[in-house]
Amino acid sequence: MSDALRLATSTPLETDLQGSADFLVFPSLSAEQERRLASMLNTHFACVWRAGRRMGLAPAQAEENAQETFAVAARKLDRIAKGCERAYLLGVAVRLAGNLRRRNAVREEPVAFEHEQRETADATPLAEDLLTQKRQRALLDRILQSMSDDFREVLTLYEIEELNVPEIAVALEIPEGTAASRLRRAREEFSRKIGRLTASAARRKEAP
Repeated sequence: MSDALRLATSTPLETDLQGSADFLVFPSLSAEQERRLASMLNTHFACVWRAGRRMGLAPAQAEENAQETFAVAARKLDRIAKGCERAYLLGVAVRLAGNLRRRNAVREEPVAFEHEQRETADATPLAEDLLTQKRQRALLDRILQSMSDDFREVLTLYEIEELNVPEIAVALEIPEGTAASRLRRAREEFSRKIGRLTASAARRKEAP
């Protein structure tokens, strides 16, 4: 087993997504399964970690959440359709993060962006653009943290990770109609919240 794969699957697991003890023993993987899981790890670890952060976890908690996500994937590897790995992993990551927050009353952590966005040398944004992006992301996270887990999950997957509605349905294991309805209501709530924040900021700016 590669060092990267060992890191992702070495976290002791006591519960699965439903709170059972299915993951006390890590499964034995064939060479082909190891290669597939290692490829998933190398390709998707960053976005899985980021999903945990968007759900309000601290960096270390997001790291553990990502490791647990890949351990879950190892147990379910034969059930993950080829080409659907990213959607599956993100769905597990946001649900695990939500469960952790509810179970342990995890304090919301603001998301730091210094290491979450990579810019190429040919497309380095201007300082003013960076400041605008930072403010927009801070506003996004402020609103996300005020929303229910159901709404936060679909917005994270759709607006940030750019999954489409069918992929979100697969990721969250819900009917496609439910995913579409939940996303619509989440975006409506997001619009209302950003409208109130914008109006409040305008009033403060106009105040003498």
